[in-house]
Amino acid sequence: MKIAARFLNGLIIAISFIGTQTVLSEETPRSAMRKGLKAYTMSDYTNAVQFLEKTALEFPNIGNYNLGNAHYRNGDFEAAEKSFNEALRTTDLDLQSKAYFNRGNALLAQTTVMTGPEQIGLASELVFQAVGMYEKAILLDPADMEAKRNFERARSLRLTLEYTKGKWLYNQAEALLQEYKAKEAKQNYQHAKVQFEHILEDVDPSHEESRQLLPKIAERLTMLNQAVEEAEQDLEMAIQFIEDYQYMLAAQRLTTETDNRKYAFDLKPNLKKQYEETSQKNQEVLKIIQELSSLNIVQ
Repeated sequence: MKIAARFLNGLIIAISFIGTQTVLSEETPRSAMRKGLKAYTMSDYTNAVQFLEKTALEFPNIGNYNLGNAHYRNGDFEAAEKSFNEALRTTDLDLQSKAYFNRGNALLAQTTVMTGPEQIGLASELVFQAVGMYEKAILLDPADMEAKRNFERARSLRLTLEYTKGKWLYNQAEALLQEYKAKEAKQNYQHAKVQFEHILEDVDPSHEESRQLLPKIAERLTMLNQAVEEAEQDLEMAIQFIEDYQYMLAAQRLTTETDNRKYAFDLKPNLKKQYEETSQKNQEVLKIIQELSSLNIVQ
């Protein structure tokens, strides 16, 4: 999934962290912070992460915030998101705003590696969370134009992902129907229906593409339900023909092949079994009748 922007709010550097330090026998969180910030400014993000990880316990707010930036620049977006989330524990509203913004970016960035259709749902959830992060950043800093731009980008991306998920389910159902896998097709149609209804209720009530596909899904589901009803009625009629000694008519009713009959058999395997058993018994009677006819025996 492609995101529109990856802008980060930069490092927070406290003067006390980068001033002259007394050389100690063991590295302290302060010296690790100094080395981590220096590595970061030199684009050495791997070493920046290693040093800044040592600062998070001593300086949980600024330490986790800077560590999140280093993780992000190092391409570990999931770790970055977790670090920014830890930094949100601060009572510093300016730091909170920056952490919300950067956490939103880290959530969006995770979707860039989600390329398969089965990952659309997770990507959409991450984007939904990102929208919430930008909203909170804007509440804390109404003048943050970058947060506002990313908020709109995330909302647009969420709609795209939600629709893509629904359309994928719908297309899968259509393909399965062509293969007469009606049971799986019905499940996909039902999931697609829920997805498009979700879009119209929770994401964009005016989304025309979702609105147009819902009636088509309803038609497919109705057709599949009717296919089962028709097959059951045909079976009942065939049984009645047999009881009325109209074995040829029963055979025609039992052996007629249609798309709807195939759908019905896939939806209700037991119905197919009933057809086969009834047809076999009917054929046995027809065979006896034919044998008697060949002997010119009048019943």
